[in-house]
Amino acid sequence: MGSKVRVDEKIEDLDDWNDQFEEQESQRNRSRYNAKRRRQIEDIMEDRVLASQLRDAYDELY
Repeated sequence: MGSKVRVDEKIEDLDDWNDQFEEQESQRNRSRYNAKRRRQIEDIMEDRVLASQLRDAYDELY
């Protein structure tokens, strides 16, 4: 079920609208990806720090 929205634009400009909406969608996807990827990188760095601390503690004991 759809609804009609009246706009004051020419039909010829619809391609421009599509381009604009596609750009906005790709920017949203990129920002979601960046946030997810940033979190993954933070987790990896945290794992490396913990591994380094464990290695140092083990080296001190033995």
